[in-house]
Amino acid sequence: MPKQARLSGIKSLWCYKIEEAAEVSGVSPRTIGNWIANGLRVMNGERPPLIRGDDLRDYIKGQREGRKIKTALDRFFCVRCSKAQKAAGGFADCNITGNHVTLTALCEVCETVVSKPIVEARIPEIARTLDLTIKRHEKTL
Repeated sequence: MPKQARLSGIKSLWCYKIEEAAEVSGVSPRTIGNWIANGLRVMNGERPPLIRGDDLRDYIKGQREGRKIKTALDRFFCVRCSKAQKAAGGFADCNITGNHVTLTALCEVCETVVSKPIVEARIPEIARTLDLTIKRHEKTL
């Protein structure tokens, strides 16, 4: 089973039985049952219970949005701490490779390496709060 439910196979205008919804989204029927208990809408009075495709998609998208953690420009998400943290000492490395820019630093609390992608145009704004070491790398084949 994948770690994340698939949205690509779910047809918005179709109605699915629990087993069909599980198959099309790539999760187990038990997971669909748990989702129903936690608020996934089911068509009333139908036996077997039917789930509209658009309701299934909306539920999965809502779960994903609920898990996202927004970080400020000068903060990083630390996997070990499970929350947004500042860079240790206010230092960070900025690696630029082609169009990709990545900030890398150490977590202020646990000293784990943390990183995040940024837009190159925001480097001057970030440089006001963090001491950046900028490295440009040429893109190779």
